[in-house]
Amino acid sequence: MTFSDRMKDILDQSKEFLSKAGEKAQDWGEKGFQASKNFVNKAGEKAQDLGEKSVIKLEIRQLESQAQKLIGKLGIEAYQAFVERGAKSVTIDTPAIKPILAEIASIREAIEKREAELNAGVGKIES
Repeated sequence: MTFSDRMKDILDQSKEFLSKAGEKAQDWGEKGFQASKNFVNKAGEKAQDLGEKSVIKLEIRQLESQAQKLIGKLGIEAYQAFVERGAKSVTIDTPAIKPILAEIASIREAIEKREAELNAGVGKIES
């Protein structure tokens, strides 16, 4: 085998090696890109999930605050009925009391619905 044949073989082997190395690097790059893309997608989903949960928790707190205000209003109505109007009793059907109780019940249902939504979302997105 001549020197030029030997150099040609070495050159061909080098080209083949570099070609395989390039393919491997490209494959690793594609795998790295796909892994990064998957991570970013999952992180985005998780952030959105946390945002939605935060909104629901805020809504629950606002509803609880409304319920507390209505309970205070209920107490004022009961006080006024007994002290100011001289009523002997107050019942669920007392005209001033009935709509307040209905509104409190409605808010409690809304709170339960929001809590169910919150609990249903737990673990929905895996990290």
